[in-house]
Amino acid sequence: MTADDADATTESASDDTTPVTATTPQAGTPQAGTPSAGTPQAAPPAGAPGLPRWRRVLVAVLVVLGCLFVPLSVLGVWIHNTLLSTDQWVSTVGPLVDEPAIQEAVATRLANAVIDNADLDEKISDLLPDRAKLLAPTISAAADEAVRSASTKIVESDQFSDLWRELNRRAHRRVVQVLTGDGNDTIETKDGQVVLKLQPMVDALKEELNDRGITFFDDVELPKNRNSITIFASDDLRSAQSVVDILDTLAWILPIALIVLFGAAIALSGNRRRTILRSGLGAALAIGIVLIAFNVGRRAYLDALPESVNRAAAADVYDQVLSFLRTSARTVFVLAIVVAIGAWLAGPGRFAVRIRSLSRRGLDHAPVDAAPSAVIDFVSHNKAALRIAVLALAGLALILMSAPSPGAVLVIALLVLVALAVIEVLGRGVPEQPAGVDP
Repeated sequence: MTADDADATTESASDDTTPVTATTPQAGTPQAGTPSAGTPQAAPPAGAPGLPRWRRVLVAVLVVLGCLFVPLSVLGVWIHNTLLSTDQWVSTVGPLVDEPAIQEAVATRLANAVIDNADLDEKISDLLPDRAKLLAPTISAAADEAVRSASTKIVESDQFSDLWRELNRRAHRRVVQVLTGDGNDTIETKDGQVVLKLQPMVDALKEELNDRGITFFDDVELPKNRNSITIFASDDLRSAQSVVDILDTLAWILPIALIVLFGAAIALSGNRRRTILRSGLGAALAIGIVLIAFNVGRRAYLDALPESVNRAAAADVYDQVLSFLRTSARTVFVLAIVVAIGAWLAGPGRFAVRIRSLSRRGLDHAPVDAAPSAVIDFVSHNKAALRIAVLALAGLALILMSAPSPGAVLVIALLVLVALAVIEVLGRGVPEQPAGVDP
């Protein structure tokens, strides 16, 4: 038997937590069914339950609930930190003003709104003498082009960037009022909608045209049905009030409950390593389903738009609004996979055993009969508690970070993996506990 095979055998024994109770026969008394000397004894049935059934069921329920709480926690934190935070919302949608599709959509909408309400052909015709009226269409086309050029220049300017953020700030305050049930319909919405007003942009466009010597549009006033861009319909927002209110209230309770559920499952489990492995895989599965739903929802959202809407701009808005949520979900997915890999590497699998053996070869320089140090002795007798502490500290760090970046979460995940590996290596500095005893 090789060293790796021996390591795998030891791990398999330590994974099986079934207690074996031996009955000592009385001296000289033959026992029925007792094998005679030299006869190999049958091994206990593989997979025999070492815990009461109710306890195993409770551990499974805790793991399932914890996995379900993972996407709810991510969603709740996003609602609290982004959807209901005006500053964070403006920071999220602010970069949209630099997207070419958004600039094109806004510039086209702005230019069309001004040109369609200017009666340009009539104004030019009235200003021209009868002999020159034939030039009206040519002058009108040139003025049209000047308006579109000026509109494009405005949406690409720093002035418009500031205006865009301010308009979104005002609109978002109304969205929050609707979602949280504050204020009243007169203050929150107009005609059942939350909108971005175009008039400030129109005023800026008039100033730009005046600088070019074009005054045909000074008296343009947009009609009520053309003076805004609809952001949300208030009826849709009100239908989401209850869900948003619950998740916002539970934004910080859910992550704590998540840690409690997984911690209780690990503490009650008869095989803590396997419970950690299943928890990591279950959390990754739950987050993976949510990420798939985002992609499916994106397509459904774009397919439901009317033909008059710029689909490229709408796609940019969808991606940008959900950017932090999707990034957070992907980061949690990676973290869950890292935890699952760490638990797998600590297990009895042949490949995992070989990896651990290779990593320990450079550390096993002490004489065989040398007494283990106090640190190694402490770690070897408290591996389970140390693993739980590492995971708890990582979870606490993520909770205390109001908006953790993917890089920060990845660093925490790698630190967790390194800490678990160190615990595993140091914990093997003394002989393993007898089979059937869960560390």
